[in-house]
Amino acid sequence: MKKLFAVLAAAAFMGASVSAIAAGEKKAAEKKPSAEECKKNPKLKGCEKK
Repeated sequence: MKKLFAVLAAAAFMGASVSAIAAGEKKAAEKKPSAEECKKNPKLKGCEKK
């Protein structure tokens, strides 16, 4: 029974870790480009002038 609980706890921890990593990568992908990147390619997402 202790082994079953240990396996279930490990699986829950792994699932939480994977989802946290995926969320972090998504947030990093949505980062705004720098001013220099916008000068090179003004059509990049996030470079629109207001």
